[in-house]
Amino acid sequence: MYWIFFAVLIGMTIWMFTQQSRNQKNRQQLQKSLQKGDRVVTVGGVIGTVVQVDDKRVVLQVADNVRIDVLKTAVGGKYQDS
Repeated sequence: MYWIFFAVLIGMTIWMFTQQSRNQKNRQQLQKSLQKGDRVVTVGGVIGTVVQVDDKRVVLQVADNVRIDVLKTAVGGKYQDS
């Protein structure tokens, strides 16, 4: 009986690690593909348009004449109006 519980526990652990690895690869791919003009949302919920991309940071325009510097790692994803 205990071996069933143990097998399920190991299976769930392996599944979680593969999901985490997949999410990390997707995030790295997103950070590499950022281009000027992309609409993005940060992990903090700030929505802006990419104005400049450097190796480690991104400049976002969040309003008229308002630009902020954020780290690439702070970009959560591309934003699409629904």
